[in-house]
Amino acid sequence: MKNNDQRSGVIWLAIGLAIAFYSRRYGLGALSAPGPGFLPFVSGAAIAGLSLIVLIQQRFSEKRENVGDPWKSKNWPAMAMVMGALVLYAILLRPLGFLVDTFLLMGFLLRIMEPMRWPKVIAWAGGITFGAYMIFETWLKAQLPAGILGF
Repeated sequence: MKNNDQRSGVIWLAIGLAIAFYSRRYGLGALSAPGPGFLPFVSGAAIAGLSLIVLIQQRFSEKRENVGDPWKSKNWPAMAMVMGALVLYAILLRPLGFLVDTFLLMGFLLRIMEPMRWPKVIAWAGGITFGAYMIFETWLKAQLPAGILGF
């Protein structure tokens, strides 16, 4: 294999095909009444399809890149902060509630990871939180943790 994209494409193709193959055991159902294996099957097929696109692009690409060591150029402190913020988000989701917890996470990510001024951070974090709330609570009818705000 010429580069890392080809290697990862083959690995993800195998994973996607395995997910699609084994999810058929749970029953796919029909489009109007999907069974328990429908979503994993579609997810596996999507993973396999996207990895095929990567493999085809790499096959016909004339430019071959030598990426080198992928571990050297990473910003480890930033990745550790994001992972810590996600763990803290999961821990505080029930006590604070979805709205407060998501707003704080988005504010942290926008301010620390992608430095912006406070008014812009507050506006974006509020918009993202409101959009996520509308999608999950209103459209999908998911029960989100109410937390300290009570809704």
